[in-house]
Amino acid sequence: MNVALYGGSFDPPHLGHVAVVDAALRHLEIDKLVIVPAFRNPLKETVVAPAHLRVQWLERLFDDPRVEISTFETSQGRPVPTIETVRRYLPPEGKLYLIIGADNLPTLSRWFAFDALDALVTWVVASRKGYEVKGDYTPLHVMVDVNSTALRFAPDQGLLPPQIATEVIDFYKEIHAQTH
Repeated sequence: MNVALYGGSFDPPHLGHVAVVDAALRHLEIDKLVIVPAFRNPLKETVVAPAHLRVQWLERLFDDPRVEISTFETSQGRPVPTIETVRRYLPPEGKLYLIIGADNLPTLSRWFAFDALDALVTWVVASRKGYEVKGDYTPLHVMVDVNSTALRFAPDQGLLPPQIATEVIDFYKEIHAQTH
């Protein structure tokens, strides 16, 4: 069985995330794609939306029997190094693809237990504007220029999946109203 893992904060999930999943399902030889929202990214200080809400948003986005939304990391209540998640989902036979955005390439070697991780996975790198993908990676061409950080500060309905757009916008507006 070939499995692909796609982790991230998904704070909030946006059309770029949807495009990555769609491209992975179309272009990778996989039996299952596991989306793994982080409790908190080990290389970031905070998340805004609580883990349970980000999981709910993702569950509403993907209605495909090949896609699973994992609570492995969010249920631990702590930042989980990717190597732990990879070991949890490593198939006994077949490949494990690890999908990352090209914006992760500059810090990839700083990931916890990088050498062990590198030995276990086939890297798949989704294109991102402003980042060149060099090296021995499987490219995933995605042409959606959006990032979650910008959406948290200026939610744009046109960059959010319609299934969750109104709820996401309302959530971040409420957060900003509380902090200002």
